[in-house]
Amino acid sequence: MPKQEKQSFLHGALILSAAAILTKIIGALFFKIPLQNINQTAYGYFDAAYNIYIPLYTVSTAGFPIAVSRLVSESLALGRFRDIRVIHRVANRIFFITGTIGTVIMFAAAFLYPNFVHMPPVMLTMLMMAPSILFCCMVSAYRGVYEGSRNMYPTAISQILEAVGKLIVGLGLAAGALRLGQWQFEHGGVVFGKAAASAAEALEISLPYIAAGGMIGVTFGSFVSLAYLMLRYRLKGNGITREELLSAPRPYSSRRIFRRLLAFAIPVALGTLATQLTNLIDVVSLQKCLAVVVEHSGDAVRQMYAEEIAASGTTDILAYLTASRGIAMTYVNLVPNVTLTLGISALPVITSAWAMKNRPQLKKMVSVVLRITLLVALPSGIGLSLLAKPILNLIYDPVTASVAGPQLQVLGIAVVFICLTAPINSMLQAMGRADIPAKIVLLGGLVKLVLNIALVLQPGLNIMGSAYSTLACYVVMVLFSLAALRRVVGVRLNARMIFVRPLLAALLCGASAWGINALLSLWMPAKISTVVAILAAVVVYVFALFLFRAIAREDVQMLPKGEKIAQILEKHNWIG
Repeated sequence: MPKQEKQSFLHGALILSAAAILTKIIGALFFKIPLQNINQTAYGYFDAAYNIYIPLYTVSTAGFPIAVSRLVSESLALGRFRDIRVIHRVANRIFFITGTIGTVIMFAAAFLYPNFVHMPPVMLTMLMMAPSILFCCMVSAYRGVYEGSRNMYPTAISQILEAVGKLIVGLGLAAGALRLGQWQFEHGGVVFGKAAASAAEALEISLPYIAAGGMIGVTFGSFVSLAYLMLRYRLKGNGITREELLSAPRPYSSRRIFRRLLAFAIPVALGTLATQLTNLIDVVSLQKCLAVVVEHSGDAVRQMYAEEIAASGTTDILAYLTASRGIAMTYVNLVPNVTLTLGISALPVITSAWAMKNRPQLKKMVSVVLRITLLVALPSGIGLSLLAKPILNLIYDPVTASVAGPQLQVLGIAVVFICLTAPINSMLQAMGRADIPAKIVLLGGLVKLVLNIALVLQPGLNIMGSAYSTLACYVVMVLFSLAALRRVVGVRLNARMIFVRPLLAALLCGASAWGINALLSLWMPAKISTVVAILAAVVVYVFALFLFRAIAREDVQMLPKGEKIAQILEKHNWIG
């Protein structure tokens, strides 16, 4: 059996970040966006179903992936190598049971939720998605073992395979359903068993099948990911050598491992449950409020989007507005999925420092995680906000961008706060305070619910109310989370190094992007000027990081050959 692969905190985070970026690019540019371009209303059905899938899947795993990772990391540190196999075996059983339950609930919800939110066509899409909950739960067991071993490659590769599988099958079936509906209309006028009087009506009948085809891709992708991890584990194992197994003490019983997993998982699960309950309330309240405002003030809402509705040809304004939010969220979710990897990679290191009561190491790691998160989140969020419509126009038509653009302007600022939540929660969980994120999430959810009702029901705001409530929710959560983190760590954090310097560099980056785009768009095509402005802003940002000394020596040292790089940068006084 080969020697176990391990990476440092930042090295592991870079591996996961690279995979996250690649999978998001595949998902956004080659799956979600083509599906939206096939038909935006069909994507609205897809997005509505996906909003139910996420909380169900997360509750099904219920904190166990973090518990598995933490327990594996602890076992490695103590030399209890034989325990790792028992941990994996117990985790597989747990995830099979919870995944099966989640799948059954999804099947049942498919017959209830669509009518509740006044979108009956969503049912078929939800049915096609249900099996993926089981597959993803089983995937989590394998990823937890590898991540706890500080080997991020299996997780990264499985994520990429999942995205590729989703792309090929999902996009292919969605396009196939569209063409099949057109062919059936042209050869008899009966489309998927229903008579269609016109091409527009034929398309309307086909929409649920287009969305369902895309969702089958999600299920297939999760199956491919699971198949890869199972095959890798069978061929390569978990990296523990025979010598390590022979020298290790007798493993704990499955019952004891199960109890320890529960002890770790329950506090995390409460936080997860609170998060997903909040998300579910958000999704349902948003859909319900939109349905109410369309029903009672439909003429006013349609007047606001008269040009967009006419251009799209849709008759379902509710699905159209939901899809516009999904378009904005496609961009918003790109960045948090990258910063999420920092929390995953930091958890074993933070756990070790906390257990050993190593305050200097704890302060160092907390500072590094917060600073690197902000170094990514601040320029991304500010850039999305300032260039919302130009960025959307790179892929979408101006009419679509005019609806999603204002939402993205607000949500771009929210990106900064969204990015901070997962790493802070991971650090609190690593320090045994998983109860704190649960309480703060409930508070944020209450803010979101109240503002959804207050703002979305305003005909003049409608879908924009969701963007404002999202921003307010995450601002409240981050402020309370940072206060809790500082209290738990028990040391003063360097606010200037963590917050102020990255913010100054990001503001310079955003201002340059906006100014360059405004100038270049006067004499060259808008899409070219936007791309040039973004590339130029990246260069400006790198320069600004050195100008304001926003990067610390310990950040650089965690990179491969980081010590040599740090010495060069320090010689020029470019790092803090």
